[in-house]
Amino acid sequence: STADSAYGSTSLPLHTDMTYLSNPPGVQVFLMVQPASISDNFTTTDSKDIQPKGQSIYIDGFAAARQLLKENSRAFHILATTSRKYRCIDNDEGWHLEARGSVIDVNPRGGYSCNTRQSDQNTVDGFVKEWGPVKAIRHNDLDRMPDLPPLAFPDHESFYRELREAHEAWDDVLRRDEMRLVIDLQPGDCILVANQRVMHGRYSFETMSYPRVVMGCYVGMDELASKWRRMGFSIP
Repeated sequence: STADSAYGSTSLPLHTDMTYLSNPPGVQVFLMVQPASISDNFTTTDSKDIQPKGQSIYIDGFAAARQLLKENSRAFHILATTSRKYRCIDNDEGWHLEARGSVIDVNPRGGYSCNTRQSDQNTVDGFVKEWGPVKAIRHNDLDRMPDLPPLAFPDHESFYRELREAHEAWDDVLRRDEMRLVIDLQPGDCILVANQRVMHGRYSFETMSYPRVVMGCYVGMDELASKWRRMGFSIP
């Protein structure tokens, strides 16, 4: 949809695409046709070196999740066990899409589905002691709907406070230069992004000075898994 914020010139926060689909695309392809400015191609992780002109930003969401777990296991637990709603409405194109899922898709080792906050033998005071590998990231502040406490969570004030603190900790990890990769894509450069793992964003740029044109497409997870099986890989 051309109503999407990606079609503007403002900066875009780090996100995964199509969080409002039950199964978001597995791969997103970006082809740079015309950057906001032509320059020597560079890659950096230091924000002090960057003059905003539409550079692309990438971050490994699995690495960010592992860092959050290391630093703030409570925040990790909240983002892994709280189901969120994402929505996209386009009246011109005629669709209304919604899906739910946690920001961090991961299961406790030998435990329950992470869209509920319940206790089992792998928990202490309701918080998981040991997690399995992260399976996917579903993160887009621009698509996420306001949160409503579940019926089984009567302390609404605590619910919102924990969510706010968890997102502050998550955003702190995502802001770090050492977690980010910034690439000044030039004409003909093509990037393939694992959409359920890697978040992407963009610096702002001046539309009056430099036209910026990026082409792209998606590959669904089912199609991707089918290709892998045809190539002889074992897909669970």
